[in-house]
Amino acid sequence: MKDALDVHRSLLAREVPHEVVRLPRLVLDADEIPAVLDLPVDRCVATRLYVADNQLAAVLVRAGALPHPGAVLAALGAQTLRSAPVEMVNAVTDFAATLVCPVLLPADVPVLADACVGHTDVVYTATGDGGTALGITSRWLLTASNALVAELCSPGSPTVDLADDLDDDVRQFVRPRLDWR
Repeated sequence: MKDALDVHRSLLAREVPHEVVRLPRLVLDADEIPAVLDLPVDRCVATRLYVADNQLAAVLVRAGALPHPGAVLAALGAQTLRSAPVEMVNAVTDFAATLVCPVLLPADVPVLADACVGHTDVVYTATGDGGTALGITSRWLLTASNALVAELCSPGSPTVDLADDLDDDVRQFVRPRLDWR
């Protein structure tokens, strides 16, 4: 099984700036990283694996979040989607299924990243090892994982209202167009 040392060596070889952080306690799932590091969930990324039309695909989302299935299907151009079985994830990725690191996935596994992943400068993700996390800028994470960025947030996820940055005079003209929800 791959672990933090494999991830570290791979990123060093590609000259990708990063840090491997020792966790204060062991985690069994990437969704536990925010609580252990005392970070907001938007600073932590989990890798979800799915089978789309019989092809394994990885989806990077905020820790604790799930992508909207329709958005994943559309981004992959697939007809069917199901969660990948643990045995398949372990065999294909060589990572523990709940601690998959997005930067060392096989080249034939497409990687999608939710656009929300790029909203934070530095993010933390699993390394395949329950005692460590990978700290990396979101830009480098997306580059190193060869991720295709798409809007994958579930419809119930919070959105950013861009009209909040506008003057009151301008907002009155823009607001009606933004209230489509």
